Amino acid sequence: MYDFKSENGKIYGPYEEGQILELVNSARMDGNSLVRKNPDGEWTPLNQIEELSHICRQASETSIPTQTSIPIDQPPFQSAAINKQQEKPGKAQAIAIMTLVGGIMSIFTCIGLALGTMFLWITWVYSLVLGIMAIIKAAKMLSPDPYEGYTSAKTIAIMQIVSIVSCDIINMTMGILSLVFLSDPEVIDWIETKRKKENN
Repeated sequence: MYDFKSENGKIYGPYEEGQILELVNSARMDGNSLVRKNPDGEWTPLNQIEELSHICRQASETSIPTQTSIPIDQPPFQSAAINKQQEKPGKAQAIAIMTLVGGIMSIFTCIGLALGTMFLWITWVYSLVLGIMAIIKAAKMLSPDPYEGYTSAKTIAIMQIVSIVSCDIINMTMGILSLVFLSDPEVIDWIETKRKKENN
């Protein structure tokens, strides 16, 4: 693994040989770019490192695409990985929306049951509690710092499923979907990324 020092002194990496070849092919590095073995090797021009000298030769034999819109010192692999981690998955967004809609529907169900049964059908209380909790958690899920909202996403989804006791089929369906989406690896990784960011 190797580190790369850009022209402005910033250090990026570590990169494998294949990634360094991609950097050279994309004109973000050349034979004069300073490279060192990670973590504390001596900074040396790429074309003077024997085990990497084949990269410069291989790059010269291939056409180099022009990428004037991307600065040579931009960390392509790291920035792509970070952007992917920070981007909110569609299923995570769907969970937040279903939680919000479920909360609103539960409030309407509460009102309907309470008025329709003269407050005798006691499950209207459950619908009221679910509605308030779901709306609060959904608001947090849709905020710029959504992690806290997603810590209770599974609990809310289970409560939505249990709301079948109030004949709330819509909430039950959305609760099942939310549980399925919460088990998606992409959603799990994204929530874990937010947890680490929250703890730092």
